[in-house]
Amino acid sequence: MAKAKRGRPKRASRYHKPTANRLFDDALSLASTLADSRKRAGADRIVEIASATREFGASLDEFPQLRHYSDQAAASLDDLADYIARTDLPDMLDDFAGFAKRQPVATLTLGVAAGLAFTQLMHGWPVPMKARRAATNGRVKRRGRRRKTVN
Repeated sequence: MAKAKRGRPKRASRYHKPTANRLFDDALSLASTLADSRKRAGADRIVEIASATREFGASLDEFPQLRHYSDQAAASLDDLADYIARTDLPDMLDDFAGFAKRQPVATLTLGVAAGLAFTQLMHGWPVPMKARRAATNGRVKRRGRRRKTVN
């Protein structure tokens, strides 16, 4: 007769995974939550831009054709915001990959434009020359540490 092995029963929980796997899962979950919140914030910004576009179009009473274009642009921006709000990130990436395969030139153009916009946002460029002069009061700012005077 074989003896039955007694011991603690094995629990099926995520805490029996190696620590590295748990940390990776937690980091992935945090990144997903952050991406979703950023995605919602981006959709809200696009809705604000659509609203501003509509207001601009309403002020174009003398140019009915331009008003029509601004209304269409606002409607397209609203559609984009809805798409962003309701679509998961992996699905968005799949859609973008499909678009890139169908329209490589448009994808390249969008990439260059996005890169330029990102660069300008990060560097705060272009800063008007008048703003630079007003900030320095005509003096040239020195970079680096000041030298200590020897007494």
